[in-house]
Amino acid sequence: MGTTTWDVAVIGSGPAGSVCACSALATSPRLRVALVDMQVFPRDKACGDAIRVDAAAVLRELSLGAVFDGRPLIDELIPTPPHGLLEDVGDGSYRLGYYIVERKVFDNHLFEGAVQRGAGDYSGHRLVDAAFDDAAGLWRLTLARRAGGVTRIGCRTLVGADGPASRVRRLAGVQTHQARHTCIALRAYARAEGLGRGTMRVDHLRSLMPGYGWTFPLAGGRVNIGVILGADDYKRAGRPLNSYLDDYVRYLTGHGVGIREIEHVRTHPLPLASQVVPLVPRPGLALVGDAAAMVNPFTGEGIHYGIWAGRELGRNVGRCVNRAGSRQAALESYARAYAERYAEPMKRFGDLRNLYRLRMLFGKFG
Repeated sequence: MGTTTWDVAVIGSGPAGSVCACSALATSPRLRVALVDMQVFPRDKACGDAIRVDAAAVLRELSLGAVFDGRPLIDELIPTPPHGLLEDVGDGSYRLGYYIVERKVFDNHLFEGAVQRGAGDYSGHRLVDAAFDDAAGLWRLTLARRAGGVTRIGCRTLVGADGPASRVRRLAGVQTHQARHTCIALRAYARAEGLGRGTMRVDHLRSLMPGYGWTFPLAGGRVNIGVILGADDYKRAGRPLNSYLDDYVRYLTGHGVGIREIEHVRTHPLPLASQVVPLVPRPGLALVGDAAAMVNPFTGEGIHYGIWAGRELGRNVGRCVNRAGSRQAALESYARAYAERYAEPMKRFGDLRNLYRLRMLFGKFG
């Protein structure tokens, strides 16, 4: 039996990967796109239940916006930093917009959207190896099936959207993320009293800085609660990760928010954009989302960056096919577009993170 060949193989079916597949197919329906993920959907993912309105706008452009119908909107953020932090916050709150959609629902919606638009479904397949065949101009991929056995496919363009531990990134020879450029997030679901409807809290505890604790309401009286801290800070402290969540729960109790029935605790590493990753490290290969460290170094947000980049990458690959252009030029155009939009802001956020770390070390916070 011959090896199936695809125009594009996207490894990783989270938001960045699924949006990339949808965007490519929307731009060029002739494209043959394979969507590969080691998990079977629906599946849960830590963090990220709050989807920014600008990311929602991108998804609506791709006819993927139905997932937000009837969903609650967070329109107020209340940060409670130590004295001397975020002096420009003013009265302690400001306006924003986040739709609340659990990742198990959100990611499955995007994945199914890609499959319904024609993407080949390789869920339950783990990428084992990838090698470029110069003679054929193809990437040769080896996939291990969850049910056992091996599947081999070929593709002209390989996209790594497979998260912070990206196998594609490692096979492309890009170094793993350093601890000082990585955060660890812990997310749980719970019941709460005393948290305003439509309000997100962001609390900067000294033990977490320059990270923070967060909590915001979900449907049915539940909340998403969690903490984020630097991987190097966590390693130096030598404390159990759950103890930071315990600290935060006690803090909230002391500030009028009661937390109970904590469950579904999950952790997730966040590769920060303060360590720059080449978006096109090999010919015919591109990285996107967490695999490309598209995570704000100060806030830890990554979904809306990955969604924008996935849309841009898919669009460029689709246009290349429509115009019989250079695949490599299409990937390089994607990399330039992302850098022009986000390189400078990410650098500023990285500098801000470093500033707060120094101020914390030298006791500049009250």
